[in-house]
Amino acid sequence: MSLRYAVLTLLDIEPGSGYDLKRRFERSVSHFWSASHQQMYRELHKLYDEGLLDCEEQPQEGKPDKKVYSLTEKGRAELCDWVTQPAAPQKIREPFLVRLFAGHHLSQEELREALNDQLRRHHGLLENYREQNERVLKSAPALQERYWLAHQTLLLGIEAEKTWIRWAEKMLSQLEQKHGETN
Repeated sequence: MSLRYAVLTLLDIEPGSGYDLKRRFERSVSHFWSASHQQMYRELHKLYDEGLLDCEEQPQEGKPDKKVYSLTEKGRAELCDWVTQPAAPQKIREPFLVRLFAGHHLSQEELREALNDQLRRHHGLLENYREQNERVLKSAPALQERYWLAHQTLLLGIEAEKTWIRWAEKMLSQLEQKHGETN
């Protein structure tokens, strides 16, 4: 998958500016896809140049005009074509795991700190996802129904974070046991 389809999907739900899109991205697909602000704007411009998006400029007082993007019929057709294609499972692409793979170069303390850092990060992500989940559960039933599939991806993100946390805690426990045996 590419950022292209994440952008098309978000604009299919609701038109918006680059800023709106980035905020929506952070509150939704960011738990399984990442993109910087610059990448998002580059992709918007590329999709617009390809005729997949319309752009309406809305005047703002004291600011540059706001560009609001929406899907064209061509954009919607590409999204519909893409969504019907089978998706192959992706392998995990996690920089920390590469570091851990070479972890024999770390001291016990450095390894423990790296694992604790990952634990803090994943606890933070889990908390963020749980807060998003609470907002979804408090939303109107019609909205919950409309975004049911999107909500399922959030629930998977929650489970993935729980798994990371269990794994890191187990690693720390094993590290303590192993370190205790060697002393």
